[in-house]
Amino acid sequence: MRRRLAIVLFVLAAPWSTAAEERVTAGVHTFSDSEDNRVETYALEWLQELRHDWKVMLRGALDRVVLPPLPGLPGSPENVDAITTASRPVQSVELSKQGYDKLREEATGNVEWTPASGRLRTNGSFYYSKESDYVGRQIGVGLAHDFQQGNTNLSFGLSHGFDTITPEPHGGTTQPEEQRTTEDLTCVWTQMISPKSRGTVGFEGTWVMGFQSNPYRHVYAGGLVVPERHPDRRFRRSLFAQFDRYLMTRSSVSLGGRWYSDDWGVLAGTVDAQLHQYVGNHLIVRYRYRYHTQTAASFQRDLYTSPEGVDGYYTADYKLDDFASNLFGVKLSVPFAGFQIAPWARGVVLDLKVERYFDSKSFAATVLESGFTWPF
Repeated sequence: MRRRLAIVLFVLAAPWSTAAEERVTAGVHTFSDSEDNRVETYALEWLQELRHDWKVMLRGALDRVVLPPLPGLPGSPENVDAITTASRPVQSVELSKQGYDKLREEATGNVEWTPASGRLRTNGSFYYSKESDYVGRQIGVGLAHDFQQGNTNLSFGLSHGFDTITPEPHGGTTQPEEQRTTEDLTCVWTQMISPKSRGTVGFEGTWVMGFQSNPYRHVYAGGLVVPERHPDRRFRRSLFAQFDRYLMTRSSVSLGGRWYSDDWGVLAGTVDAQLHQYVGNHLIVRYRYRYHTQTAASFQRDLYTSPEGVDGYYTADYKLDDFASNLFGVKLSVPFAGFQIAPWARGVVLDLKVERYFDSKSFAATVLESGFTWPF
């Protein structure tokens, strides 16, 4: 069994206000594991409330990805397999023994309008990200309306994404530039069932067209090594529901479920349960368990006996295989509100989260996450 220890350090300098209607948030997020993979994220967000019920949000982020050399000696089966299934470009066997650094720049924005009645909310958003081999773009609109004195809410969202993939040289070959577009529709109904209970149900449909393979992964098929190839069209749909209930013991419980299917043959189901509990006045404990199961894509095979694959398609993506997974853990939050401390520190909240993941493919991971928020 492969075991991995992932350590996540999250530091968030949450909002300071230069005016009553302005808020700025800065954040730093670092992820690392026992295989020396590391991701660092630096983010800055600005929220401005304008006159006539308008709000504007802008966010910028920089991700730095640091990957270690691929395993195995040059030419060994372990090294060849690592290069074949790599999610990073490898220009030569020699360069596979060097570390890999990558930067990702991201910018997002949102404009929201809420009329004086407060029952209707509309928004428009944009997203842009850039890497050395990928540019992602998305625009979206949303509409939400309250009914029955705010006890019922209906919301709808539409978005259009258009991405450009420019693979870097890999294994001595260069691939052409590719395009991908994504259309997404989301509908959500939220209902207050009682003063202490709330239910949510929703639907999401996503249409993806264009290049959907990993340009750096290859597959063994009929004794040959061929590039991964996925269909260029995919329709993904999901139904989800959640029930939230406040309990008399200063606690609350959330139960959620999600059903997913697509026209590649993947069927999936997920259930999630969370319990939040106050312990005294300065500690909140959250317990969580999640179970996920899915079937494989119709063209997924552990071994492709023909160079043609299945209808001309091949995949080395584990997310298209059949598997079941479990995740459970606990999160501790310590709000400083109520402590006899300096006023500038009373909004601080400290967090510590420990989670364990394991699946039917004999993969296991332990995740540690810590952080704090600080309004000033």
